[in-house]
This record gives sequence, C-alpha cells and structure tokens, in this order.
Amino acid sequence: MECSEVREALSAWADGERGPDAGREEPNVEAAVRAHVAGCSGCAEFEEAMRGLVELSGLVAQEPVPDLAGSVLARRRRRGESRVFVLRWGIALMGGAELVNALYSFVAHGGQEGHATHESLSFTIAICLGLLLAAYRPALARGYLPVIGTAVGLLLVTAVLDVSGGRTSALDELPHVDLLTGCVLLWLLAREQPGGPAPAWRGRVRRPRPPTYGGLRVVSRSLVRPARIGLGTAFAAGLVLLAGGPASAHAVLTDSDPAQGAVLTSAPTRVSLTFDESVTTPAGAVRVFAPDGHRVDSGRVTADGPRVSVGLESAARGTYLVSWRVVSDDSHPVSGAFTFSVGAASAAPTAPTVSTDGGVQTALGVARWVGYVGSALLVGGLLFLCVCWPGGWSTRRAPRLVLAGAVLLVLGAVASLLLKGPLDAGLGWSALGRGELLQEVVGTTYGRATLTRGVLGLLLGLLVLGRGRLSARELGVLGGLLGACEAVSFALAGHAVAGDVRLLAILSESVHVLAMSVWLGGLAVLVVGSVWRDDGARRVVLRFSSIALGSVVALLATGLFQAWRQVRSFSALTPTTYGRELTIKVMLVVMVLGVAATTRALLRRRGALSTLRRAVALESLIVLAVLGVTSALVATEPARSAYRPTVAADLSLAGDAVQVSAVPVGDRQSQLHVYVFGADGQLADPAEVRASVTLPERAVGPLPVALGTAGPGHRQALLSVPMVGTWRLAVTVRTSEVDEETGYVELPIR
Repeated sequence: MECSEVREALSAWADGERGPDAGREEPNVEAAVRAHVAGCSGCAEFEEAMRGLVELSGLVAQEPVPDLAGSVLARRRRRGESRVFVLRWGIALMGGAELVNALYSFVAHGGQEGHATHESLSFTIAICLGLLLAAYRPALARGYLPVIGTAVGLLLVTAVLDVSGGRTSALDELPHVDLLTGCVLLWLLAREQPGGPAPAWRGRVRRPRPPTYGGLRVVSRSLVRPARIGLGTAFAAGLVLLAGGPASAHAVLTDSDPAQGAVLTSAPTRVSLTFDESVTTPAGAVRVFAPDGHRVDSGRVTADGPRVSVGLESAARGTYLVSWRVVSDDSHPVSGAFTFSVGAASAAPTAPTVSTDGGVQTALGVARWVGYVGSALLVGGLLFLCVCWPGGWSTRRAPRLVLAGAVLLVLGAVASLLLKGPLDAGLGWSALGRGELLQEVVGTTYGRATLTRGVLGLLLGLLVLGRGRLSARELGVLGGLLGACEAVSFALAGHAVAGDVRLLAILSESVHVLAMSVWLGGLAVLVVGSVWRDDGARRVVLRFSSIALGSVVALLATGLFQAWRQVRSFSALTPTTYGRELTIKVMLVVMVLGVAATTRALLRRRGALSTLRRAVALESLIVLAVLGVTSALVATEPARSAYRPTVAADLSLAGDAVQVSAVPVGDRQSQLHVYVFGADGQLADPAEVRASVTLPERAVGPLPVALGTAGPGHRQALLSVPMVGTWRLAVTVRTSEVDEETGYVELPIR
C-alpha cells in the first residue's frame, strides 16, 4: 500500500469514518495498514500525531452537575423572610414609641387640654395601634397603608404649616418623625406581601417606556433630579431657619413683676418671672419670703412657656425676697434671687440655702459618661463586627463586649433619670427615688430622650442576642438605624436643643455622638476582642482604619461647629469654665490624633501586630478621657452665655477726662466705677457727677444710678437692672452752674 492510502485510512479511522477502501473486498485491509505502519517510520509518526489530536479534541465524560435552583430560591426566600422580620420589628418600634408619647400626653394633661387636642391624640393613638397590628399581622399592611399613609401625610403638611406660621417650633414636631418612619417601613412591608408590587429582592419589573415627542420626555427627565435636589435643599434650609431662635443656651431672667428693687404701695397678689426661653419648674421653683423670714408664697407654681408665676399670701410692709430655681431648655438648672419692697424698704430676709449637691452633680456626670461608653461599645462594636470582622460573632469576647455596652447604656439612662430630679430641685441625695420628681423629669424633653435611649439600648441588646435570624448586613443596617436614633436622644438631652439653628445643632450633635461611638467601639473590640489571633487581623485593621478616618473627620467637623456655636469668641475661652474644659478636650483630641496617625503609619509599614495593639490600646484610653471631658462639658454653661466681659470706656466731658468701667458681679448686676481726671491729669472732684441707665429696645428708663464717693475723683455704685439687655449708661459731669456735659456708654448686662 502507498503511504498516501495508509495515511488517508488512518485519518478516516480517527474521524470515525470509512476509508477509501470501503468498497474493496479485501478482508485484511486493516492488517495491511498495520504492517505498512510498522515498516514505515513516516506513517508511524503520522499515526502518533493523529492520536495526539484525537486526545486533545476528545470529550471526557463529567459528573452530573447538581441542580442549585432549589437552594438559590430557598436562600432568596430566607432573605425575604429576614427582611420581613426586620421591617416588622422596625414598625413595632416606631408605633410603640409614638404610642407611649401619645398616651403620656393624654394621661398627663387629663382634662386640661381642649376637645381638639383630645381628638388629635385619639387619632394618633389609632394610627399607632394600626402600625402595631400591621407588625403583628403583615398581611394587613396593604390594607392599612392608604389610611395610615394619608393620615401621616396630612400630619406632615400641618406640621410644616404650623412651623412656618410660628405656631410651634420644629423641635416640638420632632417626636412625629417616628410616625413618618413607621409609614415608610409599612410601605416596604406591603411590597413584600403576596399580591403586592414586586419587592426589590425579586428583581425589577421592566415597564414599557412612554412614547417620546420630539425629545420632550428626555428633557423632562433631565429636569426632575435637579428639581428634587433643589426642593429638598430649600425645604431643609427652611426648617433650619425656622428652628433657629434668639434663645440663649441657659435660661436668663429678662423681666419680673414686681421688678427688682421696686417699692410698691400695696402688696401684690402674684409674683411673675419672665425668661428668655421656655422653662420647666421643679418642686419649689419660686419661693417668696416675707420681711420676717417666713415663706408667704402659695406653693402652686404655674408655668406658661417662658413665664412663671406663683400666688402671694401676705400684706406685710417691708422688703420681700424672691428665690427662684428653674430648668432651662437644655436641661440645666439655673437659679437666682431678687428683692422688692412694700411701703418702704427694710432689711432683706435670709432664705434657706438652696445649693446644688456636688455629689449628685458628679454622679450624674458619671452616669452620662457610662452612657457614652455604653453607646460606643454597643453601636460601634456591633457595626465593627458586621462590617469589618463578621467572623468575630463566632468568638466569645466580642459579642459579650457588645452586650456589655447595652447593659451600660441602660444603666446610664436609668441613673440619669433618677438623679436629674434631685439635682433640678436642689434637694440632694435625700430626694433620690421620689416619684413626683421622677414624673417631672419624664415630662421634660430631657426625660423623654433619656427614657427613649434606655429603651433603644434594650432593643439593641435583644437584637444582638437574636442575631441568628439575620444576616450580618441586615444586622448592621438595623443596628445602624437604631444607633442613629440613640445618638439623637443624646443630642436632645444637651445644649443642642437651646440656642439658635437648633435643628442643625441637633443634627450635628447626633453625628458627633454616632461618629464617636463607631470610632471608640471599633477600638474597644480591637483591644479586648480576639482579632489579633485571626489570620486576617491586618486586613480587618485596614478595613477599620478607613472607617475610623471617616469618623474622625466627622468628629472634627461637628466639633468645630459646636465649639463655634457655644463659644463664639476666643476671649470667652480663658475666663469661663466651659472654655477651659473645651481647651482640655482639644488638647486630648490632638494627642489621640497623633497616636492614630502613628497607628496608621505602623499599619502601612506592616509593623508588628503587638506594637499595633499597644498603639490601639493607648488610643482607646485617650478617647475615654475625651469622653470624660465631654460629659463635663454637657453639664457646664456654654461660654457664650457665661462670658460677661468687663466694659471700659473713656469719655471727655466738660474739659475733664472720665474713665468708666463696669465689672459684672452677678445676674443683672455690675459694679460701676467712674474716675474723673482734671486738665493736669490728676484725680479731680467736679461739682456734680450723675449717672442713669436706659434700655432703648424695651423703652425702659431712664433709671437713676446712686453714685457714692469712694475717694478723690472716684465714684462707684452697684448697678442692678430689672431685665437683661444692652443698657445705655449716661454719665453727666457738671463743673459749674452752667457747664455740664453728658456722655454715653453701652453696657451689655445679663
């Protein structure tokens, strides 16, 4: 056989076909081909090459592929069930929170409110019950959504109208945010129910695109997003402007009836005090003492926003003492006293000393610090485990640390509620646990915010205990939402609720607390947890390092805003307690930022894990110290209201040089000094020096100032005014019968 015939046969056999000899009748064709191949090296190489090609192109039988459709659908089904579980708990939380608020308002006010208020509370309670029923039976969500959605929408519209009309403040409408949140969660729950719109996790339903008319649809869609952004920004800016007000950080007595130092012809039936912001009245808020030292007020104090009054049961002649102690919007007690006289002045009575118990105040600061630490361990630790180290849930230390944070948060909230009443009333440890004081505290914004914080801590702790039903992502999202609500509760119990731009201040304070919790909570898990034993410890630390950097940036931005809002001037830093504490906090923050930068440098240079752990531990300790100073700052009067600078001015009157100085010595009081220098530069005594004060903005005055002689060319007086404001001091110097001149000095008096 020829080589060509043999190779054609080998190729045909390799392809599974019949060769060119298929029509031949020689039975030994294959034997002849094999014999030729055995004797021909070229054909043998051809057969080997053909065999290699067959092996390369041949199909090898594989094991059957398992059907994963069932498991994929089951996983999606489990995710849907977990999402429904999260939505149900969220709806129950929002509805329950608003229900507690509505029931408290209904019971606390009783029959004092009108019929319209009772109807409004009834509708609110009905909406809350609907949310709770929908959480209990999700199948009802689709039926309840139109009714509850309409009610909540109308509530939002009326709230915006009332705020814009000045009938209420945006801060008073904040408690209704939970109804809006519950309505949104109810809509999401309705999407998950059979027969409703397809939920997001089942895939998006593609709808037919509307027809276009000369590109009109494209143009309209291009304008929708900018319009939404513009309207949203304008609405937010409007709320910020509406929420801002002229109130100061601590309540200040602006007016009283009778006025301070007034001499009346007959005894008044009531004593009224007016402050620059709404106040709450603890037990014994206003006490009036007769000239003989006996208490003559009725004890029934009434408060209507910034105005507080009490009945008087005395007609004796002489000087009366009014001692007052109220709680300002930012939850801090302020106190003071003034006198007035009936008929003629006499010796002022001495009131029993009412002072703040230092032990109670310190204990309240410790409770606040415990709450901050608990928030950090709970919220920050939970987010760290969900985002940076999901494997930490299988360890023992890390979950226990998060649960310890829940315990500390609840204990701090309970202790704050118990200690606030005795501190506000100035009664000390003996009043701890009194039911009436606790009821008064719970009725304030501070009390409701603190109570809500304790409930949120309890819910977060239960969420951590039952984490098996949720994925790490769902647990992190729900924990982050509840943690944000908890941060808002801290803001509502501090300086943010008083002063200007309140809404922006509350938002800033909330972000500040949340960023602190994320940063410190992650550091605590890194120090106490078993992260360093994990093979991927460096990867976990790198992931947290980026989150910590974002938290630090948020802390610095919000901290600068709060410092500007509470200080306003560098000159107020040194002479005020708030300024000194703020300076210490800034120094500690600079130290911790230096340690954090060192830690990041070690991480980038792949330093030893033991060195990294020590650096993280030092960073955590300094942050704990920062929290301690923060707890003190929350309880300290802001520098902007505590700073009372000395006013000094030089005048040239009737040929003499006059130096005027006013040194603040108390509420609405200043020590006034007037020095007169002659043409030779020496102290001189002119024929007469007179002074008076006027408050132009309130049309008060002129009120004479009794100047006394303190020495050659030196006059002084204790200037006491009936209300705060920028007073105008008039100083008149008379050198002869006809020569006199008057000069004016502006005196800001608080």
